[in-house]
Amino acid sequence: MYKKKSAKSYLSTKTQEALRGQSIKVEIAASESGKLKYSKMQFVEIYKGYDMLEDLFTVRTYIQKKYNIDHYLFEVLLKLMGMKIFTRLEYSKLPKPFNYKRLQNMIDTGLVNLVSDHWDVEKKLYSLNTKGRNIVIAFYKHLSGEVPIPENSRFNVMANKNKNTPYDKKKMEVIKQLNKTPIPEHKKFLM
Repeated sequence: MYKKKSAKSYLSTKTQEALRGQSIKVEIAASESGKLKYSKMQFVEIYKGYDMLEDLFTVRTYIQKKYNIDHYLFEVLLKLMGMKIFTRLEYSKLPKPFNYKRLQNMIDTGLVNLVSDHWDVEKKLYSLNTKGRNIVIAFYKHLSGEVPIPENSRFNVMANKNKNTPYDKKKMEVIKQLNKTPIPEHKKFLM
């Protein structure tokens, strides 16, 4: 028989310890009927499934350092992956920094290829190439927890103790903790 989890089970153990003895009631935001429960006592709502991006800052930094790309280029790659195939005009409408304004600059980075050539410039089709797609796919796999982030300095630049900054050291602590935690049930559907 399926046992219903309490709302407090979604919180970290340290948070659960801090709540002991407090007059704060922790509840899941909606009941089975879909109506919100409310009482006059102070309470905290737990929203299941809205924590997909909680490790975004760590995973994004790891991907950027691994592939040596800045966050502007990374955001453009995420958008282009969703577009699949695009024209020069569609690319020009994307918000992007100056160094990626021209499509030729993206082609020069080696992340975008011409898919279909045409004598009319506006009818040429482009898409991310394998390298660009692999960057985005690796990001999503690490973000969902499907693939753990390496803790070895051979595979992770942030793990190099001689070259990393205090910021990288803090991120490595988060990566180690992230790799130890089990994947929540509501994230497993992404794999």
